[in-house]
Amino acid sequence: MRKLLTGLLWDVGLPIVVYYAGRILGYDVFPSLAAAAGAALLRVAFVAVVQRRLNGIAAVVGGTFALLLVVSLLTGDPRILLAKESVLSGAAGLLLVGSCLIRRPLVYTLARKANAGKPEVLADWDARWPNDPAFRKHFTSLTAVFGGVLLADAIIRLVLVYTLPVNTMANLSPLMHIAALGLLVSWALWHRNRRQHATEQTTAQ
Repeated sequence: MRKLLTGLLWDVGLPIVVYYAGRILGYDVFPSLAAAAGAALLRVAFVAVVQRRLNGIAAVVGGTFALLLVVSLLTGDPRILLAKESVLSGAAGLLLVGSCLIRRPLVYTLARKANAGKPEVLADWDARWPNDPAFRKHFTSLTAVFGGVLLADAIIRLVLVYTLPVNTMANLSPLMHIAALGLLVSWALWHRNRRQHATEQTTAQ
């Protein structure tokens, strides 16, 4: 979870910093948004180089960023750059919720990859997954809530992109990122503490 949240902070924070740096330097909304999208694309490329591999999710994110950046530059429409956030968060939300429906919660899959170097942990998880409903519910709940928040963010953001003035939405978008991330972090911490408390009570009995 710590790795996931750190990655989200980088993914959200870097474009925000680049956008506002451009505005402070006197650039208009469109070039500042384009620079922020370019920074996000470089972030994906950097992660791929550091990890020495480009996984499917990173490839989709990078490809979407690149495609929408090119389309926006060709059309001169900054709303396309603003809408890219809805495309990405909506796709991620659908993927997360869909993984719950097929009983393969994506957070569990990502957690297994994060613990790939700990065979004892994976062996314990393999034993618990088919026989421990609480264990399955934990990862399913995490995945469902993350997916639901991302879907809600995507829908609300898309409506606002094509309703509010571009400059207003460009300033509001980072706040929405922060709000969504804060909500996810707060809920994840509450869920962890609640689960630990329940475990302690069960052990005490």
